[in-house]
Amino acid sequence: MNVERSQGPATPATSPGQWSLPLDVEPTVPRHAAPGLRRQLFGLVLATLLPALAFGAAASWEALRRHGQAAETRLLDTAGALAAAVDAHVASRIAALTVLAAAPDTVREDAPEAFAALARSTGAAFGAWVVIYAADGTMILNTAVPQGAPMPPRGNGTVQRVLETGVPMVTNLTLGRVSGRLVAMVLLPVRREGVPWRVAAMPLLPERLHALLAGQAAGGRGAVAVTDAAGVLVAHSSDPARLVGQQRPPRPDDDRLGRTGVLRGQSLADGAAIRTAYHVIPSAPGWMVWVNEPEASFLEAQRGPLLALAGGGLMALILGLSLAAALSRRLLRPVEALVTHAEDVASRGTWQDAPPRPVPPAKVREFERLRLALAASEAALREAEAKYRRVQSIGRVGGFMIDLRSGAIDRSPEYIDLYGRAPSPSEASHEAWLRRLHPEDRERADRIFREAVADGAPHLEYAQDYRIIEPDGQIRWISARAQIERDASGRALRMIGAHVDVTALKRAEAAMREGEERLRQALEAAELGAWEIDLRRGRAMRTARTLEIFGYGSEAQFGEYPAWRDRVHPEDRVALTTAVESVRLGRAERYRVAYRFLRPDGAWRWVESQGHAAERDPATGEAIRMIGTTQDITARREAEDRQALLSRELDHRAKNALAIVQAALRLTPREDADAFASTVEGRVASLARAHTLLAQGRWVGADLRAVVMGEIKPFLGSPGFLGGEAPEGPHATLDGPPVPVLPAAVQALSMAFHELATNAAKYGALSVAEGHLAVSWSLSEVEGVWTLHLSWRETGGAETVAPSRRGFGSTLVEATIRRQLGGRLELDWRAEGLHWQAWVPLARLAAEAGPPADP
Repeated sequence: MNVERSQGPATPATSPGQWSLPLDVEPTVPRHAAPGLRRQLFGLVLATLLPALAFGAAASWEALRRHGQAAETRLLDTAGALAAAVDAHVASRIAALTVLAAAPDTVREDAPEAFAALARSTGAAFGAWVVIYAADGTMILNTAVPQGAPMPPRGNGTVQRVLETGVPMVTNLTLGRVSGRLVAMVLLPVRREGVPWRVAAMPLLPERLHALLAGQAAGGRGAVAVTDAAGVLVAHSSDPARLVGQQRPPRPDDDRLGRTGVLRGQSLADGAAIRTAYHVIPSAPGWMVWVNEPEASFLEAQRGPLLALAGGGLMALILGLSLAAALSRRLLRPVEALVTHAEDVASRGTWQDAPPRPVPPAKVREFERLRLALAASEAALREAEAKYRRVQSIGRVGGFMIDLRSGAIDRSPEYIDLYGRAPSPSEASHEAWLRRLHPEDRERADRIFREAVADGAPHLEYAQDYRIIEPDGQIRWISARAQIERDASGRALRMIGAHVDVTALKRAEAAMREGEERLRQALEAAELGAWEIDLRRGRAMRTARTLEIFGYGSEAQFGEYPAWRDRVHPEDRVALTTAVESVRLGRAERYRVAYRFLRPDGAWRWVESQGHAAERDPATGEAIRMIGTTQDITARREAEDRQALLSRELDHRAKNALAIVQAALRLTPREDADAFASTVEGRVASLARAHTLLAQGRWVGADLRAVVMGEIKPFLGSPGFLGGEAPEGPHATLDGPPVPVLPAAVQALSMAFHELATNAAKYGALSVAEGHLAVSWSLSEVEGVWTLHLSWRETGGAETVAPSRRGFGSTLVEATIRRQLGGRLELDWRAEGLHWQAWVPLARLAAEAGPPADP
């Protein structure tokens, strides 16, 4: 490449094949001088002393660390002792309640006064009170309440949890409903005949715990606190009146706390930095004792050794640097002579010029060796041109060398062949070289070259690719690579490099890019993500679609391979690991497995992964690199699951409907063929209506109002049943809140309401035009169980009397309500019409057996 820096005319060089161009290059003072010998000696002193100082610092640091560990151990011991004291405090109340629960009068309901006296004496012994709860949470006895005074309303579900578990429990700090004070309660189940029957409780008073902490805590500037399972301060040694009842500030590592340990944080009292030891209280799950000490007390113990170390190190540095300054003055003279010689060599022309003035022998052995080595390097430099041309001949690489000081350029024959012909003297300029380049590459190539050879630039390497236009019009790609030699001031002295024809490589790269683009488009069309894993280094590369499937924004968030397997569903982890290991170990060439993955947003996604070994270890045959694809199949799996569920539900409902039809055919009286056909037809129609409601709701259930309306609507606003004419027809009203009914209950209620409607159409309110039917329902809590109350009230029909015998319809209704739905029913055959009521547990009807939602 012709890379002249002058705009003037070229002048022939003294040797064939070279051009010498005038350059405005003048010697300049180095902009960034290299460190001098004196500075190097100072560095040597520092390199000698600093390791010793570092060793001393490390030893001192270890001593300080051990001192800090001893202090933390003291904090831990104090926390453990206080935890044991609080544990004993709680255990004493549990023991007292245990003795109270074992008293003979505890389980006797005919001796309340005797037991109350015993409970008061027990509470007074601990400076507190005793509370007795019934199984439903109602307070039976509270020794803090005057005898005969009303008890507060029923509390929360803590009493039920104690009765269910059968073990003592310590509650969190709360405001007492009777005392109006912040207290925590110790609750103990009272057994009758071995079964938990009632619950006895005694408070834990913060002031008692404060007195216990004040008596047990060691002296110092720290503080002691007790927190409940919710992290609320129950007791504090420094300022209980202000701090008790406050929430301990949450920490990011609260979920990783063990039984005991040491944390760093800030004081609640004044915000100062503290070091805190904690210990759990065995008898109160979640409760902890905290003992803190100001961080300043730890720092005070470390200040003295640190000051001594700093002072000694500073004195050693001053002494060493003084000796280095004295020694440098002796060594600088021969070094300066060598520097002058080197600059003389650099300021002369090429190696064909006369050699520089010789350097006299030095009195220092190492400097003398340096002088001889410099002379040998000069001789080797004279041989560089011959070796350079030999390398060009062997490798057929277009080599070049540019002397950026004189403008002389040397090109190999291979270099000339790359450009099609040898340049004439008139073409030996920078502009002529640019004209040979492709128009689209000229500006870029010129800019990169000028930046590389600029004085003071940091570049020592020059590299770029560009296109040239040969004399016959063909376009070829040239890869230029070179090294730039600079002097101490940063001036560019020489560029040595080579040109290589990379036309075939560029065409192959273009074809590869086109193939990669087609592959990318295919992956995007199929919504597939691609990945590659280096099993030796544990590194993975994933496409943007793969990261999107797994819910990550970048590869750095994903973590190293195979850490991501921790997010695979436990039920799928073994199958995935087995499939991957079979390919990695060479037992299979590829794998395909579907698994569930937990995304960072908490959503589970179904993922199908396919992979195979792209490279294996020749010695072991194990895979060292794997590639594959990932696809999000969540929608497909959910659709398959819904289809399977729907098929199972449809099969179940069809079998159930056929069974009911079979029972109706078998049990319906056959004396009257027309009545038999009509009755069976009505019951089958009821089943069909229930089936239609469930199908409309995708087999997840139906609303109670729709079920009732579907069964009575055929008998409203039409000619009278069994041939009677009614211009307007009977009418009905429905009243009740929305109640979602499970599929199994929809069919049962449909049959029951059908039988009631059929009976009303034959004998009751739906048999005459003036008849009125009122169906209502409501939700209420009966003995702790949410219950649906159904009411069927007929008026305006014919006078009704109780039937003398029970038919199939009555039997079906009773079996549906009592046996299938677990409820009870009542029938009142009044003169104005039938009044039918039923009470059914909501849990047997609805998916959520709780209170009704707000409208």
